[in-house]
Amino acid sequence: MHIKGQLGNIEIGDHIRTRLMAIMNLSPNSFFKGSIKQSKDEIQSHLERIIEEGADFIDVGAISSAPAFLYNSKEKISESTEIDRLSYFFKVYKEMGVNFPISVDTQSSITADYALSQGATIINDISGFKSDSKLPHVVSEYSASAIIMACRRVPGDVFSIREVFSELDSSLRLGINAGIEKSRITIDPGLGSWVPQRQIESDYSLIINLAKFRDLEHCILVGISRKSFIGKILNNPPEERLWGSLAATTVAIMNGAHIIRTHDVKATKDVCLITDYIKNFRKKASL
Repeated sequence: MHIKGQLGNIEIGDHIRTRLMAIMNLSPNSFFKGSIKQSKDEIQSHLERIIEEGADFIDVGAISSAPAFLYNSKEKISESTEIDRLSYFFKVYKEMGVNFPISVDTQSSITADYALSQGATIINDISGFKSDSKLPHVVSEYSASAIIMACRRVPGDVFSIREVFSELDSSLRLGINAGIEKSRITIDPGLGSWVPQRQIESDYSLIINLAKFRDLEHCILVGISRKSFIGKILNNPPEERLWGSLAATTVAIMNGAHIIRTHDVKATKDVCLITDYIKNFRKKASL
């Protein structure tokens, strides 16, 4: 089976190098403070740096989704505040005059409509279209791409391979039934401690068994960068989780990840290049 797709205007899939999605958080409550960019200079400098370092897309979030039970940072803001934050980002982005694929991390159809009207080409919905039933229709209307994360009722509330597979399958049906092209939907198994009941064994099991999600016939994105399941092994805060994140990233790529979402583009790019080479070399050597 050959899996290929499109995220924004970028080709993704098997036999294509691992793609990199950089992270930018506009909320002051994001769990990794190094990813927070709010001023014009911060936004502009971050965009310039991640483009220079080789990112393929940037994922912009205006609401923190950091687990409140871990970081005491649950953020409940209105869609108007979310859009206001995004509006400032798009103002800076347009002033720069760059042409770079923008993903917006939102669970709201109203916010998604605004973002896509401003030039975003990807919507990253961590609820897998379960939060707002109108969202997949908005993505379809713009002929945009979507990333859907495993979710039953709230993001990350499924733990086993079987549960994650089932909920991703149901989210895919929601997207395709709304008219989104199959090739434009990317799946995300949802690594991380999204809910208190989640144990780190779930995350490492998902990384080891990523290849099982190939049966859904969609490209796979993983978000490993500096998350708590890395920190619990290292006993380190987010600021000290880079090397552990890179180790897990290598394993994820070997097991089928097509896109890596990261706070650290340059270091992750190096890991992707070497892991892709080894992966391709192994295939050739086995012929």
